[in-house]
Formats: sequence, C-alpha cells, structure tokens
Amino acid sequence: MKVAKLVKFAQFVKDDNGKVQKIIPGEIRMDDEPVPEINDDQVLLKVLYAGVCGSDMQIYHGLHMAVTEDKLPRIMGHELSARIVKVGKNVTEYKVGEKVVVEPQVYCGECYPCRIGRFNVCEHLEVMGVHRDGFNKEYAAVDPYCLHHVPQDAPSDLLALVEPLAVGVGSIKRSHFQGANVCVVGAGTIGNCVAQAARNLGAGKVMVTDVIQDKLDYALECGIDYAMNTSEMSLKDAIEKCYGMRKADVIVDCVANPYVFQTILDATRPSSEVVLTGNYKAPVELFIPRIQRREVTLIGHMMYVREDFEDAIRLISEGKINTSKLISQRWDFADYQKALEFADENPSKVMKMIVKIASDED
Repeated sequence: MKVAKLVKFAQFVKDDNGKVQKIIPGEIRMDDEPVPEINDDQVLLKVLYAGVCGSDMQIYHGLHMAVTEDKLPRIMGHELSARIVKVGKNVTEYKVGEKVVVEPQVYCGECYPCRIGRFNVCEHLEVMGVHRDGFNKEYAAVDPYCLHHVPQDAPSDLLALVEPLAVGVGSIKRSHFQGANVCVVGAGTIGNCVAQAARNLGAGKVMVTDVIQDKLDYALECGIDYAMNTSEMSLKDAIEKCYGMRKADVIVDCVANPYVFQTILDATRPSSEVVLTGNYKAPVELFIPRIQRREVTLIGHMMYVREDFEDAIRLISEGKINTSKLISQRWDFADYQKALEFADENPSKVMKMIVKIASDED
C-alpha cells in the first residue's frame, strides 16, 4: 500500500525584520508498505478521502509543539472517510463493506476528564495524525471505539468534512450560544463550520469577520446573517454595527493571532464569552483587569466529544451544511506534496483541500 510520510519540515526564509519572504517546501516521501494485519478486536479500513487541516500545515512547517524533528517521519492525516474491508472476530458493531468516519482521539479512559465523558481533554490525550501516525495511507488498522456509523449513501468526499465540522460544533457548544448574538472571528474552514453549526443549533444572529472578501461572501451564501470585512473597520465597530448596544454575547476566536486576540478583547462587552478555538503556537499577553472587572469569560476549546461528532454527521447527512465551496481544491494522493505547496503559495484561495487516497470502487 502507498503511505505518505513527512520526512523533512518546510523552512522559512525571513528578511531582517522577521517577515517571511519565502517558504522552502518540506519533503513528503511516498513509501510502499504491507497492508497492516489486524487482531481479533480491530477493523481494517480502506481510506477513501482525507482532508488537509491547519494542524497538518503546522506540522509540515515544523511549528507544531507535538511533532519535533525526533518524531519524524510522521504520517499525518486525521480528517477522513473510509470503508471497512476486514473485521476481527470479536467485532460485532461494524461489518465489512460499511462506510465510516474516524474520531482520531486516543485517550486513557481512566483520568477524571475521561470518566465524565470529556475524552477530548484526557490528561494523556493523543491525536492520530499528530502525536502518532495518522491516515494518509491506503489502509489502516484501528480499534472500533474511534469509529462512527454514517448514512451509507452519504458522499464519501463530504464525509471527510465531518471532523472539521465536529470541531465547529464542539466550539459553539462550549458557550451559552442558544439565542445568542454570536461573532465568529475568521471565515476559513473552522470559522465557517463554527458559524454554520451555530446557525443550525439554535444561536440567534450569527456574524463572521475576516479580511478575505471571498470567504465572507461564501459565509453569506451559507445563510450567515452578517459577514464583515475587518480590513475596512475594527472588529469592535463591526460588532456594534451589526448588533447595536447589545453587542456580541459570544465571540469565537478561530484565528489564533495575538494581535487579533487583543481586538477581540477590545470588542467584548461586560459578560461576553470568548471561545478560544484557533490553535495558538505561542504565549499571548493578557491584561487581566479587562477580564476580571468586566466579567468576561475566556473558554478554552479542544476538538470535540462523541456527541459533537454525531451532530456533525447528522447536519451533513441532512444537507443542513452548505458545502458548495467548503472543499476548495481536490488532489490525488500522488500529488499530496503539491497540495501542501499550493496551500503555502495560495493561502487566500484555500478553504478545505481534500485528497483522494483510494477509489471507493476498487
């Protein structure tokens, strides 16, 4: 079987002011490996489609805290659809030929967060494709606990969107979003998923902000109430223009940029909630009195729980998520390296890149 392994991080060439002038591509090596064997308690998956995540790009750039030089080679990939081609004799809940999606968390099941169902913040959490090898390969042996049933007539490429949508569902559900004025900062893949999840799960008015107009236009096509370009006005002014004196009850940070974070704090009102969903890579300065004296609530968010995955499957299978432009590029598995290079060279054009790992007809 074909396996894509990251063997060298991309490198950055910067000017004297630290601004990136050029990105030297990393190296993805395609290896041939035997199809894995399974034990009596596992299933063998044929991977159909895999999405390229922002975390994948961080790993590719050598910027992810969990994947250092000594952890290479690494098989990335944690957003996927697959079909079961073999089951162990003890597996009863899944069958050969069934299409599934994978929840890529590995948790201990023993720590307190696990015992109360918060597997996403297990004290020993690992993520397949990050802390251990993932699914950018034609076949994978997995334990059934990480699988989810899906409607068998659902398109396999759209099922690869379940994982990022589950992030969006989990993000908005961390807040008091029901009936709330929700502002999502960042109109990329996760921001769009947060906004669409909020709209479908019972939020009041939903707005998104960004500096790329095409992504804002797509948000409006998805039924989002407001889409504001913050290259033209401040986030605070945009929120006040859309929501008036009530402002935003919930602000979701999907950008993970220190400067943008400060603008989010500037845009809060007393009793606002701020959900931190973007993947920060470095410490951020925080003026505590602004939080304390206004009773602003900062909420950390990490991935999803199983119920979020189930909600994401339902929303996609029922056609409630506008996916018309969510998949922005499609690549064959043999061109995976080119896909990563394209994302570096054309960041404003990328929403979600999908890689076809194997044909569902073979």
